[in-house]
Amino acid sequence: MHNQNIKPSRWYYGLAIAVFIIGESLLAVFLFNRLTGLTEALTQIAVPVKSEIVFPEIGKYTVFYEYQSVVGDRLYFTGERFSGVHCTLTSKKTGYRIPLSRPLARSTYSFGGRKGVSVLQFNINQPGTYEFSASYPEGHEGPEVVLAMGRGFMKKLMGTIFGGLALFFGSGAIAGAITVVTLLKRQKAKKQLENQYGQNRAYSMG
Repeated sequence: MHNQNIKPSRWYYGLAIAVFIIGESLLAVFLFNRLTGLTEALTQIAVPVKSEIVFPEIGKYTVFYEYQSVVGDRLYFTGERFSGVHCTLTSKKTGYRIPLSRPLARSTYSFGGRKGVSVLQFNINQPGTYEFSASYPEGHEGPEVVLAMGRGFMKKLMGTIFGGLALFFGSGAIAGAITVVTLLKRQKAKKQLENQYGQNRAYSMG
């Protein structure tokens, strides 16, 4: 009895390893592209500031306080508590002040050396240029902190997380299935060969 006669070949174990490696490579590319897109989708502002921002789409936007952040070549570590900063958002076209409110649910993120927590939200009904102002009350001082704002950010982040998990477990499941099926079939083939070898030996001895 020779192992080369046992089917399927042991090369299928190598195929399982290759499937897992390819899956993890695709996962790395997927996460890199998605996370890069997520960071670019957030507009960062160092507070205190008065800045003009263009909102190209209507919808709900969220303002995050990034207590650990990177802006240009500067790193920020400002503590998780956000307080004392007064923010306003005004339409440059109409002069209308956009209502800012606290989010109903607290959202957080941590990736790429940045950590943030949702602190404000607002609705944009008309695309255009808006003036965002953030400052400490007159007579009060505070550290320079980073705010980041974007639309649908947490939904995109959750999509990235679940997409990454699907790639990770999917490639692992396929590789595992190939390994198990190959192992079971090889054991069955080996047993059949052993029985055939035993019968042939008994026949020759008889």
